[in-house]
Amino acid sequence: MDASNSSPDQEREGEQQLSALPIVCEKDNSQEASDHTPMLSPSQQEAETRHTLVTEPFQPILKVLADLERDDPKFAFPAARLVGLYRRLWESCLSKHIDGQKLEQSNQILKEASTHLSKTRDGLQLRHDKQLSRLRFFEQALESSRGPLIRVLDDWDHPCRLNLPGFLDNAREE
Repeated sequence: MDASNSSPDQEREGEQQLSALPIVCEKDNSQEASDHTPMLSPSQQEAETRHTLVTEPFQPILKVLADLERDDPKFAFPAARLVGLYRRLWESCLSKHIDGQKLEQSNQILKEASTHLSKTRDGLQLRHDKQLSRLRFFEQALESSRGPLIRVLDDWDHPCRLNLPGFLDNAREE
């Protein structure tokens, strides 16, 4: 790309790109991080971290571009544009990488929760199976004792019928 063929609008765009790429001093960055960290929400901290990770590798290049803009403004525009494209590409890759890591962490948490729920389900199924086994045992015990119990209750309900001749003999003797 030839810098001499660029229009004034493109030159202004290049200057805007240079100004849009902030030069962050290491002292200022550490001071800002310590000043703002306690007040930021987790999403704001994440955005700040992303911004730092995106801009940090380009700090030396931005300093060189600032020097180049003072020395050769015509050459600074295409260089700034190229750096801006690389920075957007880097930001995209970094963002995708961070999102992928968050997804892996979420997936791991879900796997652990699934494992815990499976263990809980298996424990509950085992308790259910034990209760069914006990219920069957009690049903069998009730079934085996039902016949004798019915006979005892029938005998208790109709004592006269079974022992009527003996009862009449006893009643006459008195």
